[in-house]
Amino acid sequence: MVHVDTVTRRGTIRLAVQGQLDMNAEGIFNEALTRAGWPGQRVEVDLGEVDFIDGSGLSMLIDAQSHAHSAGYELVIVGASRPVHRLIEIAGTTDRLPPIGAPESREPVALTVTRVG
Repeated sequence: MVHVDTVTRRGTIRLAVQGQLDMNAEGIFNEALTRAGWPGQRVEVDLGEVDFIDGSGLSMLIDAQSHAHSAGYELVIVGASRPVHRLIEIAGTTDRLPPIGAPESREPVALTVTRVG
């Protein structure tokens, strides 16, 4: 099971993914991403609470990067959990994924929070 919380902070949208990022999560993840990604926008995908990811989840992240590029927004992975790091390393897909970086803002003030899933 997966949950995606969408938090907007000062022009940055963060999708906080919790649970399992597998083929059962595809609809929920893609719905949240579709709502979040607008041209010129920065979208952070926080994978720190992902406790399981498989090839389907990895594929979703690669597809999300491709979609972000074509739609004109920046997609960054923040807070990747150990299972996420391990799969990325084993699969050798670092160059095909969004960059793994630090969140732009850690301030607790949230303008909007939406949960999907």
